[in-house]
Amino acid sequence: MPSLRHAFLLNAVRELGRSVPDIARSRDSWDACLERIREVCITTLGMEYDTLARFDARSVVGLFAHPEQARILARLVDERARLCEAHGLYADALADSVFAGQLLMCSRARFGLPRDARAADVLEREAGTPTPLPLPEE
Repeated sequence: MPSLRHAFLLNAVRELGRSVPDIARSRDSWDACLERIREVCITTLGMEYDTLARFDARSVVGLFAHPEQARILARLVDERARLCEAHGLYADALADSVFAGQLLMCSRARFGLPRDARAADVLEREAGTPTPLPLPEE
């Protein structure tokens, strides 16, 4: 049974890796990008993004059985922060960035540093690293 869970999580991470470029390309359209984030959340985690985003990070991480799930959600929240920033919603972007950081912090607290670090390695290997946001021109 543990190998079945591991295969499910690896497939979820790979699905995230396939979807992240689509999310990044659709940032010009608010509705399309947000819908893509919601679809990926349901596909990878089996839960609705909007529902998960309403709770505090500790409660959300408490729902997950593996640190990879918390990392996937943190990545999706970070993508939404990038969407908000691209559309000039800086307060929402900051709130999402803080929430993503809190998810990662709670993941380390719940699962321990070694397990969370392995989850980060798996996510980076399969989904890639997020592209840095360009600094606003002055």
